[in-house]
Amino acid sequence: MSCEWNKDVKTPYVDENCIGCGACVAICGDVFDLDDEWKAFAKEWMNSCTSEGIDDAIWACPVNSIHYKG
Repeated sequence: MSCEWNKDVKTPYVDENCIGCGACVAICGDVFDLDDEWKAFAKEWMNSCTSEGIDDAIWACPVNSIHYKG
């Protein structure tokens, strides 16, 4: 699979209920990171290769803070 921009990749976001556990970062660090306040966020740039673990991160979130936009 080539790692190119893919318009069909769904974009995730992390809502305000994030507790900063870091599970999403551990599972899919190419997409998620923690800010200075230990809250997770989804990085803005993604491609077809970095999107593979998003669903796993969604299922692993203990407070269901990760969603898809739209």
